[in-house]
Amino acid sequence: MNLNISKKEIRDTILDIRKSFDTDYLNRLSTVICNRVLKQEAYISCKDLVLYMPINNEVNLDILMNQAFKDGKNIWMPRIINKNMEFYRYSKNIKLIKGTYGILEPDTDEILVPNDNTLIIMPGAAFSEDMGRIGYGGGYYDKYLSKHKYCKTIAVCYNFQIMPMLPMDEHDIKPDIIISDDNIFTKNK
Repeated sequence: MNLNISKKEIRDTILDIRKSFDTDYLNRLSTVICNRVLKQEAYISCKDLVLYMPINNEVNLDILMNQAFKDGKNIWMPRIINKNMEFYRYSKNIKLIKGTYGILEPDTDEILVPNDNTLIIMPGAAFSEDMGRIGYGGGYYDKYLSKHKYCKTIAVCYNFQIMPMLPMDEHDIKPDIIISDDNIFTKNK
């Protein structure tokens, strides 16, 4: 598919727009998004929940994380080592340290062994109504999910990050569900 615009151009444009918003406003939208995630069967039934530490005005997952702790979910966070991403255990007792790209990562050696009760909450730069996703260019989630296809995935974003279509490559993994402050898209639609 040729949309006459590159993934990089889309990524840069959407990220510039996202950075221009007031953090308090985006935190209010994040609350709406997290509450929508909490109602999804994929969240309710998961045992292991993979979250991320938000940067650059990404959807703030604090509400989701706090509820997941109350619900007894195992929380995992990404850590990049040698250009590979794995998910490491996180709890209130585990210290967060600056890792690759200056993003906070859990200071632990306990690595997730994913299964079909694992739900991965994915960030991204841009999304499409037909379940497309443009990340940040490293392909970390695509590589991980190509090895662990049985994991459930929910991508979270603000409504302004969603477009009708995006250019996609063969290796791009589409999330099962995309949740924004105004919409929920699923592969079933």
